Amino acid sequence: MFKNHPKGLLVLALTNMGERFGYYTMLAILTLYMQAKFGLSSSSTSLIYGTFLGLVYFLPLLGGIIADKVLGYGKTILLGIGVMFTGYLLLALPSEADTMGQIMMFGALFLISVGTGFFKGNLQALVGNLYEAGNFKDKRDIAFSIFYMFINIGAFFAPSVANTINNAFLAKENFTYDANIAKSYVALNDRLVDETTFVVQALEGKTAADEKEQADIVKSAKKKAGVIFEKDRADILFRLKAAGLNQLTLAGKLDNDLLQVTQADYALLDSRSAEDKPAIAALKDRIHTIAITDPALYGNPDNPDAFPTNFGKYYVDNALSKSYNLAFGVACISLVISLLIFLLFRTTWKPVDKTHKQQLKEANPAEHVVILSKEQVRERVIALLLVFFVVIFFWMSFHQNGLCMTFFARDYTASQISPVQNMAFSLIGLLPLVAVLYGIYWATMGLFGGKRNPLAGSAISLIGLAGLVAYYFVEVETTGTVTITPQIFQQFNPLFIVLLTPVAVAFFTYLAKRRKEPSAPRKIGFGMLIAAVGFVVLLIVSLGLPAPSEIDGISNVLVSPNWLIGTYLVLTLAELFLSPMGLSFVAKVAPPQYKGMMQGGWLAATAIGNLLVGVMGSFWDKLPLYAFWGVLIICCVLSALFIFSIIKRLEKATG
Repeated sequence: MFKNHPKGLLVLALTNMGERFGYYTMLAILTLYMQAKFGLSSSSTSLIYGTFLGLVYFLPLLGGIIADKVLGYGKTILLGIGVMFTGYLLLALPSEADTMGQIMMFGALFLISVGTGFFKGNLQALVGNLYEAGNFKDKRDIAFSIFYMFINIGAFFAPSVANTINNAFLAKENFTYDANIAKSYVALNDRLVDETTFVVQALEGKTAADEKEQADIVKSAKKKAGVIFEKDRADILFRLKAAGLNQLTLAGKLDNDLLQVTQADYALLDSRSAEDKPAIAALKDRIHTIAITDPALYGNPDNPDAFPTNFGKYYVDNALSKSYNLAFGVACISLVISLLIFLLFRTTWKPVDKTHKQQLKEANPAEHVVILSKEQVRERVIALLLVFFVVIFFWMSFHQNGLCMTFFARDYTASQISPVQNMAFSLIGLLPLVAVLYGIYWATMGLFGGKRNPLAGSAISLIGLAGLVAYYFVEVETTGTVTITPQIFQQFNPLFIVLLTPVAVAFFTYLAKRRKEPSAPRKIGFGMLIAAVGFVVLLIVSLGLPAPSEIDGISNVLVSPNWLIGTYLVLTLAELFLSPMGLSFVAKVAPPQYKGMMQGGWLAATAIGNLLVGVMGSFWDKLPLYAFWGVLIICCVLSALFIFSIIKRLEKATG
């Protein structure tokens, strides 16, 4: 794979893979952590998430300027690793769900974004520098595809690691993951805030002649709030109690099979249908008959009605949140590994760790250093800015995978799956599949432009096939129904990147040999159209589903996980047309004196898209599902039409 490439490619790819592994481990659980820990609403979570992603991808512009003008690429990268480590360490430290806890979280996210700004774009600039030599220039596109695949190897393992840590920590407390508890506990807090807000709004603009009149206004407002909110609050408490009793039963702390609450029971509690009212009443009556008298079961013997909130707080603060803290700590470890790789093998990248300014200063008369005219610089920068504008809308749509697509996985997707389906979610089942496919690739078409090796490829495929057979008889035949968590869906995008990158490289190589390969800007346009198709899949499955504003907790209609998996597959195809080609395009077109800055500019465009992720996410509970996905489809199509309308200008800039 790396035979015809400079040695530094593998070192830089592994450095980036370690950093991305930690980042995506954190990102897989960030929204769930914010809502469970601090009781944030979907809108607030969306805005924080979008702002964080925006900073993560905007600050590389600043990092590129610092590297180009002051520190150079290598030193700026090392500075970034140190700042990121401090941020992840703050997230890993347990904290209370109070103001100080939120300050720690916001401080950690800011440090991570600043550190990433110093690290990410400059590492990509170093990769581009490796391919400035004449014998490597024609391999730049393939190099960035390999580099991009290593990013996604780290991202592929991250959700599973986060998921494993969460489940293991909960199991230590004799619990299992149940989104209903955190969601109901958050909903109860939201309801209390709503009631308080209602009273405050009733007092706005009022003038009180004396304390009695003021008290009367407050009393009246509280009465109205009670009428409006009390029923919903009661329903949430029932739901929280049901989830808590179910957890205690599964943990063996309550020996009564009748207490187990199924997904159908949760759906029943959400029902608004008149014919379901008798069944709902019977379910609530059954739950009410349970007496929680043991303080060890997180109840209050003097006030049995306090059980739901006491249990919810214990589950969220003492179990779920701490499992998230532990998962954040993984990022610290992965950064240390990245640092060691980067430093121990620095001789492979040190010769190209030179900015354009340094090259001019150190150049011998016999050496050729590219110097562009002002008009050439202007033409290239304009071409890059136009492409940056288009990709904003791709990232706005694509990065919904960590936000609204995670909400969809939690609230609208079945979490109970068969052991056969679980093969797609289990690392033990997926790794043999990766081996089978890579063996086939190596045997039939070579890997990343390398030669075919039928013997070695067949051997690897057979080993992978044996692993699949062993997994089937050990896991599938002996396992019952499996429960999956929402964050696990985020492994499918990097999985498909790893599986499909060799195919994409072979496809573009085939076209290039026949002089039919589309230019980088055309690939980006095609990627936008493919992304639109991905959201069409979600629009289709969302028809008939209730809007987010119409449900409390989980929808009473759940769809197959295969719909989300299919969406991730299509969006990954779009990403392969757009992202690695975009990185290569920037490395090729960027004026030499602005390499770090332009790589930062690509990421800054991603940043603006990520800010719009949060803005778009704030409409999640305000729009019907089909309308939400429809907006994303329209944005992708219009962006594709724009880039095709200026394609000649972009191709002129690329030569």
